[in-house]
Amino acid sequence: MSATALRRAFLRVNENHGCAGADDVSLAGFESGLDGQVDLLRRMVEDGSYFAWPLRKIEVEKAPGSAERRTLLVPAVRDRVLQTAAAAYMEPFLEAEFDECSFAYRRGRSVRMAVERVYQLYQQGYCWLLDADIQSFFGTVDREIAIGRLATLVPDETVVRLARLWLDSAVWDGLHLTRPTLGLPEGAVISPMLANLCLDVLDDRLLAEGIKMVRYADDFVVLTKGRKAAEQAQALTEEVLAGLRLRLNQGKTRIVRFSEGFKFLGIIFLKDLLLQPWKPGRKRLKVLSVAPPLPESFFPQSERRPLRRYRVV
Repeated sequence: MSATALRRAFLRVNENHGCAGADDVSLAGFESGLDGQVDLLRRMVEDGSYFAWPLRKIEVEKAPGSAERRTLLVPAVRDRVLQTAAAAYMEPFLEAEFDECSFAYRRGRSVRMAVERVYQLYQQGYCWLLDADIQSFFGTVDREIAIGRLATLVPDETVVRLARLWLDSAVWDGLHLTRPTLGLPEGAVISPMLANLCLDVLDDRLLAEGIKMVRYADDFVVLTKGRKAAEQAQALTEEVLAGLRLRLNQGKTRIVRFSEGFKFLGIIFLKDLLLQPWKPGRKRLKVLSVAPPLPESFFPQSERRPLRRYRVV
């Protein structure tokens, strides 16, 4: 990882104005010693001594005013910088693999484009659809499947080893250090890219069968010209997800006609109408809890798993 790539990555991280991670180093603090931080990161990756700080647990509202919570796991600034540099390196290799039906977390693609694609398919006669939702997707992704796919596409073994290390990061909740064995941490830079990589398997299988779909991360619709075809698409979707050790959320998955109306990506589709619910001003999500910084003594050397420990199998 070159010093130039790491400095460029810091500029991108800095633009997001994120908080400090568990090590309590802020963006300003990292920037004040940028040259030294960049050189240290580069050397640690080269000699295999690099380790990731635990992810700082933050809980926010799932929606403004909602009682439901969403958990964010925030890496330290130095880890976000290295992840951003790694993601920039991986992007062209993964983009070559991704399909046109995938719209989330990709440069030059947007929610609006996904919505327009659904409407175009409706105009072509695809008036039945499977409105699908994957059960606890980010929390249940099989990491070995994700890393296995990554290793087949990315030629730099060190980058793949880094991704494995980041997925194995500990989580600091203010009292305890834990290491989840499943899922992609929401808040980590590489998680969206790995999410698309996992679900690209679903994209490939459905498209190979001539099935039309539009996917935005783990939220997707499958469009057909008849109910029976939609039912068959659901059965195939469940089969593919089972192979990925994932499953549909049956309470949020249904087969409907356009004439009945449905909501996708915040837009209500009803025959020829596209309706966006009126919201009286955009509210910021309320932060409900933030883990305090991690004391040095709470993160012992025995828990600082170095990069050299992680091998591509």
